[in-house]
Amino acid sequence: MSLRTLYRRYRNPLTSTDGHIIYYNWWNKQPADEVWFTDFLKKRGFLEHYPKAQFVFFSSLGNVNLLRLDVLAHPFKGRCKHQHTGQSRQYVRIYFNGENNHYPGFAPYLHNLLDHKAINLSLGFDYTDDPRYLRFPLWLLEMFPADATVDDIKAICDRLSHQRWDAVTRTRFCALVSGNRGPNDPGAQRRTRLVECLNTIASVDCAGKLLHNTDELKTKYNDNKAEFLNQYKFYICPENASEEGYVTEKVFHAIGSGCVPIYWGSNNSPEPDVLNHDAILFWNPDGDNEALLRQIAELQDNPVLYREFYEQPRLQPDAWQVVAGYFERLERHLKRILD
Repeated sequence: MSLRTLYRRYRNPLTSTDGHIIYYNWWNKQPADEVWFTDFLKKRGFLEHYPKAQFVFFSSLGNVNLLRLDVLAHPFKGRCKHQHTGQSRQYVRIYFNGENNHYPGFAPYLHNLLDHKAINLSLGFDYTDDPRYLRFPLWLLEMFPADATVDDIKAICDRLSHQRWDAVTRTRFCALVSGNRGPNDPGAQRRTRLVECLNTIASVDCAGKLLHNTDELKTKYNDNKAEFLNQYKFYICPENASEEGYVTEKVFHAIGSGCVPIYWGSNNSPEPDVLNHDAILFWNPDGDNEALLRQIAELQDNPVLYREFYEQPRLQPDAWQVVAGYFERLERHLKRILD
């Protein structure tokens, strides 16, 4: 990337309409005002109580040198001038890791930007002991609104955990919704092998680009994945890689859609203080899965067994406290930086 292109990207970031919140190397399809962190800062009073604060978020979907450009533009840590009003502002740099930084392509972000002193707060999947770091996995943004109260979080966890099987609606076997990363991609290969094994029990409906064999997600459900999955007993939801702590929204989408998850990732021990692993079916791409396939076949053929498996709690009893703790720590840490 040329210096001119890099500078152009730096001068045109995603910016909230009030100018207080800026995003670099972010997911470009989403306007800044609709980003979860924008809602978190606004709904929890940060813009009201800290009117001179400038929040600058970085992520890993782009060149890490954007951070270096920002440091050159604002060399005095903690202070800056607003580019339009000229008023002095408190400058807060936050890094959020929504990807698996252990992939070779994310090497500059492997340490969650903690090797850069300009970062005030780093958020990610990893379990890292650093005073500037908080573990804040991506699934929190997908499953819980930014303005959720403790009571809201408890209600959401109760709904996710305690579900009743609807034998009339949920009649189809299993679904996969996955993009096609190419035949040589390890994630695509793992998903393909899993579908092939499950096809020996019953036909798997693949609504994404990978192994596509049904258009219903688009034509019948208008790309509403939750409504599409409402008719299935099982949902294939492995991660793209297995790293400790790397848990995305996939298994939570399966639970939220009322399916039994067939999962692989995070060393097959995802979020043990939140998820009830007895309610998840774990696939081992490098091992013997005969017992798992027998179990799935039994659950598919025996409605009594399936209902018993389905209606066990999906989450741990204290899952809501764990989630509320993530919210509380993030809010407290931001206030500590600003104060």
